[in-house]
Amino acid sequence: MTPTISSDIRAAANRALIAGSAEYFSGTADEQEEFRATAGKEARCRMQRVLLKQVLGIECSAADASETWRELSLHQLNDINPADLLISGIGDDFVYLNESLHKGVSLLDFETLYDYDFDDFLFQEEWRHKDLKDYVSPGYLPLYHSRWIRLVMDDKFVYGNLFSVASYVVSQVAEAGDCRLDELIPSSYVEGPNHGKPQNGGVIWDHQLDADGQEPQLEELRRRWWQHQRDAEHALQRELADAPPHAYILQDESPVPGEVNVNFVIQNEKAMRKVFWRTFLADLRAIEGNTKDVENLIKREVNSGLRFIAEQYQDIQANYVAPDIMPGKERKLVISSGALDDLDRLSREDSKDD
Repeated sequence: MTPTISSDIRAAANRALIAGSAEYFSGTADEQEEFRATAGKEARCRMQRVLLKQVLGIECSAADASETWRELSLHQLNDINPADLLISGIGDDFVYLNESLHKGVSLLDFETLYDYDFDDFLFQEEWRHKDLKDYVSPGYLPLYHSRWIRLVMDDKFVYGNLFSVASYVVSQVAEAGDCRLDELIPSSYVEGPNHGKPQNGGVIWDHQLDADGQEPQLEELRRRWWQHQRDAEHALQRELADAPPHAYILQDESPVPGEVNVNFVIQNEKAMRKVFWRTFLADLRAIEGNTKDVENLIKREVNSGLRFIAEQYQDIQANYVAPDIMPGKERKLVISSGALDDLDRLSREDSKDD
């Protein structure tokens, strides 16, 4: 069932907001928005407790609300997330950015998509220059990393993805190319001998590539393919930098029944500066472009990518010699046992959906 923002959902959210702050509805619209965006942990737990009871019929204390929320199934989250958005989103569309922000910072500190994205770019660049040897910055590229948002769109709760046109096009190219790689060199990951063994308070995650003896060739083809995608995205970013400041709203298929997923695809920096968080949908629709333009770019870049794969596959099969590398120190990925339990739980829920 499509998650509509019903009157019951709004009533539950209003009760939660009062639990969070008894003075909420006596404040101005700006003060109410400020509370939703910046509510502290204790207020958030009080609101979660109300939503758990009103939406899902789950009784718990405010002290236990956060932990109870973490244990919800995907189906329960889909039921409660629309109400949760109404107590945390900002602006006309109750936009909620599902990304980490610095302590004491909220989405209200950034007027436009560009303001947030460029600030995050500067933060990431500082880390890369500090920790990555010989790092060479490509400079600021709008939405070089996609973002997850939630919002109300046409009275429906929507999971949104923020892409640049370049990153969206290349994501489609990557999907087509990965399928071609699997046709050329079929592969899978199989459990290694150490998978699931306890170590350092967790368990070892050990899965190994199996390509029927062509693992080195596949790894090299993947390496070249990844580099092609990166080069193609940078080239597209440069090509579109001076294009009109358009945006595109593209429906996306969801693997979860009842979810509404939408891709919000932004052409360039000029478009990013025109979209304000508090008037998100209105600003996007004001600069909305023809989706045929994006479809044509995808077709062009997919054809180019598949030609690249064919050429590189032939070259690797004919000429590639795997380097004779001395084995180095074995690296192990150790995860908490609880994480494995969560993966098992998600797998069981996916099986029920199938």
